[in-house]
Amino acid sequence: MKKKSKKSKSKNQLSQEWKNIIFNVAFSLVAVLIVIIFYDEILTAVILEAILGIIGLLKWKSKVTLSIFIVGGVWGALIELLIIHASGAWTYQVPSILNIIPLWLIFIWANASAYFYETGKELQKIINEK
Repeated sequence: MKKKSKKSKSKNQLSQEWKNIIFNVAFSLVAVLIVIIFYDEILTAVILEAILGIIGLLKWKSKVTLSIFIVGGVWGALIELLIIHASGAWTYQVPSILNIIPLWLIFIWANASAYFYETGKELQKIINEK
């Protein structure tokens, strides 16, 4: 009976990990759709990306994820700003920070950083289960 219980627990845990991955994928798709739809409405995109980020952070409930969210947002946007300014390789149609990048880019980097971290954690759990 213990074997059955262990196996059942393992399946439930795996199921929860896949539910978390599905949430993470939906989270990333919504983040991308917000920018596709509202790229030229900076304030709307920023508010929606921030709300999405808060939803993700409330679900994930992790100080590490919060730290990654903040550092990823600031660092990602800063590096992109510097690369674009230095190289002129591309431009944004509606920039708002130093007339180079849009403000919503900070939240895209933040959300992406948290997404990759959380999805990596879930995949690691699945790999370790096998």
